[in-house]
Amino acid sequence: MKPAIRIEGARELRRAFREIDDDMSDLKDLHKQLADDVAGTAKTKVPVRSGNLKRSVRGSGTKTAARVRAGNNRKSGPTSVPYAAPIHFGWGRRGIRPQPFLYEALDDRRQEVVNRYNAEVRSIIRRAF
Repeated sequence: MKPAIRIEGARELRRAFREIDDDMSDLKDLHKQLADDVAGTAKTKVPVRSGNLKRSVRGSGTKTAARVRAGNNRKSGPTSVPYAAPIHFGWGRRGIRPQPFLYEALDDRRQEVVNRYNAEVRSIIRRAF
């Protein structure tokens, strides 16, 4: 199970975009779309009791990364989900087995993410030249 996708040369790619005066908003939008897609898949895999953990799964995108997160740091209240990490990674001392729903979602969509990323970067380059 591979938890992340690293793009070799991503830093150089961003530098090249800056040199051609691209604001890289295309990459930010792409990262958000990819993260939302993986988050959607993660929501189908997350264990559900109250539904709060499932509702806390979300994607975000910046110019440099796509991220999928779950949980929050609220200590109490109806939408409190401070337990996302123990559910995902497990907690042996408490008898909680890992249920890596985020990693599984990325594994399921890995090739699609790589293909879409490559296609969009090529499209951005073609538009710039």
